[in-house]
Amino acid sequence: MVMAKLLAGLASVLAVLALVADFRRITPFDVFFHDAYFVVAPSGFLFFVALISGILAVLYFAISRWRLRPPNLLVGLVSFAIIVVSLIALSATAFLVRNDSPPHHSQLYTLFGALNGFLLGFVLLAANLAWAFAWTLLRKVQGHFSSR
Repeated sequence: MVMAKLLAGLASVLAVLALVADFRRITPFDVFFHDAYFVVAPSGFLFFVALISGILAVLYFAISRWRLRPPNLLVGLVSFAIIVVSLIALSATAFLVRNDSPPHHSQLYTLFGALNGFLLGFVLLAANLAWAFAWTLLRKVQGHFSSR
């Protein structure tokens, strides 16, 4: 239940930040590395992350209510910490990358590391939920067949 509350809070904060970024008309920043060229809009990215966080919060709440095997709290807290640290690093890197000059290699590596850490955190959350769901489903199926 703690993870559902944390993820719902993160989704709310990110949605508010996305609205503020949209009202302030923060310009998208261009990221290019060798032949790859990306244009990243801050509000779109924040809305996307808020949507993912909200969906995971609902899934954590549903699993905790179904509750034969709740998700591992330590794995959930570690993955939440990884996501928050990655979002902070991503925001700091995005703030330092400017449109008038090409970004330094260390900024691009930090951006790449923050994105990978962000994805790792969400993969850990999804794996934690999948494991809890599979374990609960297996116990329910075993209980159903053993009662016959």
